[in-house]
Amino acid sequence: MGEDLGQLENQYSRVSIDRSAHQGPQHPSISGLRSLSRQVPSGKPLLLTLFLLLLFSSPVSVAAETNFTQCGADLKAREKNGTLPPEDIYTGPVKGPLGKKPEDRVLLITFAGCEKHCGSTPDFYEWPESSDTITTWVLPLVGLVLQAPFESNNFRQTMFVIFRWLGSPIVSLMCIFWNMKVTRKCAIMVDMSVEKDHYLPSSIFAELRDSFYLLSVINQYELNFLSDEQERYLETILRVGLFDRRPGITNIRARVAKSIRRERRRGAVQVLVSLAWFLVAMVISINKAFGNLGENATAHNLALGLLMSWLPVLMAATIVDRNPMDARYVCSKLNNFLRKIEVIHHMPHMVPGVGVADSEFLGEFAGQGRVRWHYGIAHSLLRKLETMHGMGRNWSSNHTLVYELSTASTSSALRIFDASEVWQMSASFMMVCSCSIGAFVLSYYTPTVGLGCRSGGYMIFGLGAFGCQIVEMAAWALLRPGFWRRLAQWFLRTLELANFCWLVYIIAAQTFGIYNTCRCKSSMWGGAGGYVDFEGVQYYKLYNIEYSWMAGTVITCVFLGIGFAYVVEQWCAQSFLWTQDWDSAMHGLKMVRRWKWFTTGPRLVFAWVDNCRVKIEGWGLSLFGRKNRDEESIRLTWSS
Repeated sequence: MGEDLGQLENQYSRVSIDRSAHQGPQHPSISGLRSLSRQVPSGKPLLLTLFLLLLFSSPVSVAAETNFTQCGADLKAREKNGTLPPEDIYTGPVKGPLGKKPEDRVLLITFAGCEKHCGSTPDFYEWPESSDTITTWVLPLVGLVLQAPFESNNFRQTMFVIFRWLGSPIVSLMCIFWNMKVTRKCAIMVDMSVEKDHYLPSSIFAELRDSFYLLSVINQYELNFLSDEQERYLETILRVGLFDRRPGITNIRARVAKSIRRERRRGAVQVLVSLAWFLVAMVISINKAFGNLGENATAHNLALGLLMSWLPVLMAATIVDRNPMDARYVCSKLNNFLRKIEVIHHMPHMVPGVGVADSEFLGEFAGQGRVRWHYGIAHSLLRKLETMHGMGRNWSSNHTLVYELSTASTSSALRIFDASEVWQMSASFMMVCSCSIGAFVLSYYTPTVGLGCRSGGYMIFGLGAFGCQIVEMAAWALLRPGFWRRLAQWFLRTLELANFCWLVYIIAAQTFGIYNTCRCKSSMWGGAGGYVDFEGVQYYKLYNIEYSWMAGTVITCVFLGIGFAYVVEQWCAQSFLWTQDWDSAMHGLKMVRRWKWFTTGPRLVFAWVDNCRVKIEGWGLSLFGRKNRDEESIRLTWSS
């Protein structure tokens, strides 16, 4: 049988060579000319860099008439000599620290009086203040964005991805967290397949490592099928290609996995350095805001950093959910692999009404939330595998179970939606929401206390991100693929662009002092403000304003720390799947097993909570007369 498979594979390879003449240029490793051309910069990264720098740090005219420092000194002097009109002095209720001791109230000017005496134009920051914000926050943020896993030579798609990641961060994080969960499940099934520390380069463990790694990569691509019959056909091909242990299929699978591991995007060190830069900026900004030399601009810079604290978590998550360097080439390699499986498995090349045209099983790359409403193929398949009888530590020793991996038939669809994605949805919402709330609290309670330009701007951005999530989830649940889905997609792109532009405006306004106007200082958006004071942070600290700053900072930093810890833990737990060097991969797996043994208690608690959720979901389905999936409620949990 092995010789027959080898001959059949050689025959298919000769056919593939003839077919490749019609498929355009080959991969760089095959074509020297192609390799040389890919070393020439395309200019698109430079365009992207210039675009982001233009948005985030374009200079603003500083020829302003307003100077609040000089205006405040003049008004205080006029109050002392009695020449300040009484109607310009604010005597109403004061919210926050300035209203605690009415007898010690400082000079408060009404909004109308402020514009009359100080002007209505912004008091732009001087270059030292603007450059402090640029070096502390703007450049680290731009550096983080530029380290994102973009696709090369696709400027249009790159801009759409930027608008999506920065304009709709909740949905973007949700998609990435979901992919991370799927890859984690693949890693657990490989780890649990053998006894502890029982793994060799030529063993069933190595075969399953290749199988589940390929499944995690396939999960990032769209599927080219329409009917249920085509779906069942594709599942058959996938099961045979990933889990059949015939020597010919095993050899092909090992070569494809090795090749795709080489194609995995590198650059994790650069991203980590950018993340470290952001964290250092955060520490410096906190020290400035709470130190003795703090100023109003410094406190507001901290609020800006808190607002953007979800971005390093998103970028760190893309390291785990890392895409191939050449997604199209990997897609063609996977399609070629699945076509070989068709032939080797003695299936017809094309079954009318069943197969996919030209056997292009996989379509567009959809990783990191690039394609809307992409659920992936891996979770449904993994859920079916882990419910098989005997799944536990050393499950690969059950030869019947290993055989069933490639032959067992299933009844549920590959694209069925699982309610467990609510966990990722909630986590991403809490991550972005905590950042917006932290920035909101800090700016809201910095005098003038009330809803103003800064706190209102942070609130609008958070609501915009939440609105994008609601619209996208509603379109996913209510609209079928077709015209209305396409219309919803362009509507969502418009929302994401608007929220992205609003975020850029917030950063530019804070960087150059556009918010330094009487209207913004008066907190005119709500009913708590309506006045302007000319005091600084040193005066506010006499009234313990640091408490509100500390509350906003703690809210964001707690979730920031949880997000980083989760991403790092996932990286450590999954990296042995895609690590190319065997010894390095197994050393990492040993360290992960020690960590998992040490944290057995908390993980069992989370597993119990998840199983309770699944049972509650099943009860709810049965109440509405839908199929109860209690038989699929088992979840494979790591054990030593």
